[in-house]
Amino acid sequence: MANPKVRPHLSFYPEEATKNLSEARHFARWLNEMPDDEMTPMLRLGKHDYYIYEPAMLRSGLICMPHRWFLHNGCHHARCWKMEQVVCEGNRKSWRVIKGQAPFNVDQDQFLKNFPQLTCDVASYPHLADVSSIEGKKCFTEFNCNVTLIIS
Repeated sequence: MANPKVRPHLSFYPEEATKNLSEARHFARWLNEMPDDEMTPMLRLGKHDYYIYEPAMLRSGLICMPHRWFLHNGCHHARCWKMEQVVCEGNRKSWRVIKGQAPFNVDQDQFLKNFPQLTCDVASYPHLADVSSIEGKKCFTEFNCNVTLIIS
């Protein structure tokens, strides 16, 4: 990957294609059947990294959790699960990842804030629960804002 002559010829994201299926990345197996955590775990948009299994805010204000990155018509997209706010014990607000519904695809241009930005800007969104509080309680990763993300 460090060789500048080889790097442009490597593909890291599956590609949703219907014509000219000539490479492994074009086929449904790589796009649909591989486990999410065995695929490319993040996408850099501008100066910010968006990782799978981390909440992100879309331009519409919706909070979602990307779980797969892929290419479609030369543009990056994410398959995402919806997230909803829930009230837990003691009137504490939290988030729930809704995996039971079909995931939806989001164009890269629709992403507004990644997880570290959301956790650092949590005071700017008083109507939203802290995105670091997610039902399921499995420690996943830690960031520079001293927040531990938990997912189910």
